[in-house]
Amino acid sequence: MRIDHVEPESIADQVGLQPGDRLIKINGARVRDALDYRFWSSEEMLELDILQKDGSRILIDIEKDPADDLGMALHEPPYQACANKCVFCFIHQNPQGMRKAVYFQDEDVRLSFLYGNYVTLAFVSDAYLERILVQRLSPIYVSVHATDPALRRMLLGSPKAKDIMPILHKLVDGGILIETQIVLCPGLNDGPALRKTVDDLAMLFPVVESISIVPVGLSDHRQGLYKLEAVTTDYARRMIDTVRIWQEGMRQRFGHPLVYLSDEWYLMSDTPLPPPEVYEGCPVIENGVGMVSQFKENMATQIRRLPKALDLPRKITLITAVLAQDVVREALVNPLNQIKGMDADLVVAVNQFFGHGITVSGLLTGQDIAQALKGHVDGDVVYLPQNVLNDDDLFLDDMTLHTLSDQVGVPVRIFPDSVRDVLGL
Repeated sequence: MRIDHVEPESIADQVGLQPGDRLIKINGARVRDALDYRFWSSEEMLELDILQKDGSRILIDIEKDPADDLGMALHEPPYQACANKCVFCFIHQNPQGMRKAVYFQDEDVRLSFLYGNYVTLAFVSDAYLERILVQRLSPIYVSVHATDPALRRMLLGSPKAKDIMPILHKLVDGGILIETQIVLCPGLNDGPALRKTVDDLAMLFPVVESISIVPVGLSDHRQGLYKLEAVTTDYARRMIDTVRIWQEGMRQRFGHPLVYLSDEWYLMSDTPLPPPEVYEGCPVIENGVGMVSQFKENMATQIRRLPKALDLPRKITLITAVLAQDVVREALVNPLNQIKGMDADLVVAVNQFFGHGITVSGLLTGQDIAQALKGHVDGDVVYLPQNVLNDDDLFLDDMTLHTLSDQVGVPVRIFPDSVRDVLGL
């Protein structure tokens, strides 16, 4: 791996490493990416195999504390792309003309381990599985969808995809914690197929820590794609009833619910969320399972600590998507408006870019928000959900916050972690 940066006065600097040099091996083990580097460089005694930028090959011996970083940044190789053609893949449902990165489907265990991205492991090699085991890349997030081999291959659009259960068994035997996900498509992997999938995965508890079931999302851009049925309100309510029974059975077997529905099921069917204790110890809150309950509890805690009145009047506008509007109004907007001098307005942005069937805030574009705000902005600032921007601070349609602010005519900001900041305190 190419060394892009060497921290001044670091160990790497002291032994003479420079940007442009290449780290080939550590203690005889090949370094392919940042995970290899982090794992192999944690030893006390290191032998670095370096290809210098002048073409010479040298070995450098280092003795250090295991916790000490060498102080260099490596050029990360491209992420592994997904070879599947899942019938429900949302990437395939993007409209044309978006930036190239939006169409990239990742299937990289690095992203699974570091950021909780789900991978299918449909074509994972024995060598890569061995790497997961040796480097203890745990937990790992796996998109299962179905444990029946033929059904899973059909869902993945990959006739040569490997059976998932032998792969999971190997990870389980190696003590790698696994979080699993099922994208549920009505009429395909529900009913007895879903029951089989849940039962198969439950056999691997406690190493399989969670089974998350999420509803398939359908945009308006599915021309030429597999015909899928949308999740209806009645379907969602039936699924909630079914999973509630399964959870009770899991509690009796394991003392743990194990199987979870994502929050969308409850919001789209106007069904009360499970009590907070259902999510105690749930390892996948960040993936949309119990996030609403966490948000409501967080807001209630913060708002209890706010003053009853403001010294200076303040008017704000909050944006949300269709799905979460009742939650945001109840947990945040209404309590804010109980504070004297505070005027909070909630504007619901309808997704025109992907279609009205897409109702989550993470898929709102800048143009959707700008359209929703027309005629609704006369306050000090507009606040947006935290998940509307990517790491480059761009909306999905490439609009920036600065551009949106110019269009709206008032500052547009991401909602802060602290509600006190919203009040200007």
